Amino acid sequence: MNANIAAELSCRTLYPIVLLHGVGYRDDLLMLNSWGRIPKALEAAGARVFQGGLDAWNSHENSALALKPNIEQILSQTGAAKVNIVAHSKGGLEARYLISKLDMADKVASLTTVCTPHHGSAVADLVAGDIPDTQNLLSINFFKRLAQRLGFGAMDILARITGDKSPQAGMAIKQLTRSYLAEFNRQVSDMPGVYYQSYGTLMRRPIDDPVFAATQVLLKRMEGDNDGMVSTLSCQWGRFRGLIGDSNPDRGLSHGDLVDYRGVLLTHFDIPAVYRDIVKDLKQQGF
Repeated sequence: MNANIAAELSCRTLYPIVLLHGVGYRDDLLMLNSWGRIPKALEAAGARVFQGGLDAWNSHENSALALKPNIEQILSQTGAAKVNIVAHSKGGLEARYLISKLDMADKVASLTTVCTPHHGSAVADLVAGDIPDTQNLLSINFFKRLAQRLGFGAMDILARITGDKSPQAGMAIKQLTRSYLAEFNRQVSDMPGVYYQSYGTLMRRPIDDPVFAATQVLLKRMEGDNDGMVSTLSCQWGRFRGLIGDSNPDRGLSHGDLVDYRGVLLTHFDIPAVYRDIVKDLKQQGF
C-alpha cells in the first residue's frame, strides 16, 4: 500500500468515533470549540468522527438520555454495529451511565476516557460545599456564599443563552463530588463486552496553565498530583494507559489542554497527535 494512503487510513477504525466533551462546553459554540483541532486531525487520518451533542451543564442521567438517540442515529447513518466513544472529563461519566443503565452495551465497542473524574474531584467538593471541615484549607462558608452569590441559577441562564435547553448547573457540579462518585461507582457497573480504558495528564507546576493554577495548588494539597481539575488517581478507570505528556520533566499539561483549548502556540504539545495515537491503538485492537 502506498505510504500516503496508509497514513490517510491509519485511524480508520472498524467502528466510528464519537467524541464527548466535558462540563461547560458545547459542540456548536464557535468561540469555545469543545475539541479544537482534534476532529479534523482524526478525519484526515481516515477516522469517521462524530460529536455527541451534549449540553454544557446537565446531569449524567439527562445527558445520557439525550446521547442515546444521537448514537442510534450515527449507527443508522454509518451502518456500523457499534461506536467507539472517546470522552473528556465529565463526558466519560455520562458514557458509563449510558452503557450501563440505558441498554447500550451492545452498541458501544469501547470507551476511552481522558481526564475523567471517575472518583470525583475536590474542586467540585469546594464549589458544592461538600468538603469536610477537617481539610482546613479555606473557609467552607466562603465557598458556599460564593456559590450562592454567583448562583447556579445565573449559570443556568447563561447555559440557555448558549444553547442548553434544560441546564442543571448545580446538579452537574454536585455529580462531580467525591461522595457522589463513590455511590455512582457502586451503582454504575462496567458491562461485559465493552472495552474500558483511561488516560490522564499532569500539571507539574501552576505556571503550566495559569487558568488552572489555583485549582492545581489546591488539588495538590488535597489529592496529590493532578491536571488542575482531576487527580492522577481519580482519572483511572478500566485499563489505565498512563499520563499523557508525562515524558516531559519540565512542563506538564492541564485538564483543558487535553481538548486543545489553547492550541499549539500555548500548549507546546501536539494534542491532535495524542488522539491519533489513541485511535490508531483502537484500530490495532480491532475496534
